[in-house]
Amino acid sequence: MELKIQELNVYVVVKNQDRVLLLRRKDGLWEFPGGGVEWGEEPEHAARRELHEETGIVAGNLKLLGITSAVYRKDEHDKHSVYIVYETETENGNVFISGEHDTHRWLNKLEASYLKYGLNAEPVIHMV
Repeated sequence: MELKIQELNVYVVVKNQDRVLLLRRKDGLWEFPGGGVEWGEEPEHAARRELHEETGIVAGNLKLLGITSAVYRKDEHDKHSVYIVYETETENGNVFISGEHDTHRWLNKLEASYLKYGLNAEPVIHMV
């Protein structure tokens, strides 16, 4: 029987005026700050943790923006990734990216629409 993996993840859409924060992965694709929800962890806590780990930003109020998912094949397994998407605002545009990404940008929705996204991040830009 083939192994099928289902995982729960979070993304955080960080807004600064009319711009959103995007991070570029080392494979050149763009995404929002986020990552996996650890066993027993509340999704909102995971969103705050991942945002801080990846950007140095401490989230203020988090608003639930939506949920998205994707089914794809990775490492010889079928994978179903579910993303809970939160939104927060910051007045501080300073970002300290972790080793998971190589750069960041603050872009308005039109500018962001021209980027190439990872499979799971693409639907999120339409929620913004």
